[in-house]
Amino acid sequence: MPIKPENRARYPKDWPQIREAILARAGDRCEQCQAPNHTRIARGAGQDAGTYMLESGDVYCADSGAHLGRCRHADYALLRMTDVVLTIAHLDHVPEHCDPQNLRALCQRCHLRYDQAHHQLNAWHTRRAARQTLELFDLPRVQPGARP
Repeated sequence: MPIKPENRARYPKDWPQIREAILARAGDRCEQCQAPNHTRIARGAGQDAGTYMLESGDVYCADSGAHLGRCRHADYALLRMTDVVLTIAHLDHVPEHCDPQNLRALCQRCHLRYDQAHHQLNAWHTRRAARQTLELFDLPRVQPGARP
């Protein structure tokens, strides 16, 4: 994921070197699905959903990176072609925390899946703030028959 301009100051000055070290540790592959960086892959559909195929015809599980065998391109149910670009994920979602144990090299798909719950929570908070209304549960309760 590209670093948003408003968050750039939260990253350490040596972020490019940290990023390169994490990519080297990962062997320039996604640490989740093992997709190789800077490679065009085919994402599967239908019976091949949840897989990806390299130009060589080798097919892999898109969740674990397990090699599933080889397939002719004409026999593979293609969803779309994708260029793999590895990003560095902060497992705790804190950009200042750049300990190598907190960082993973992930492809776009795996990074978005990892961050999904975090993104949903942020979106909920953003929508709630935009409404600028009190939640029903934040209001004091009045007992039936009680005088205000």
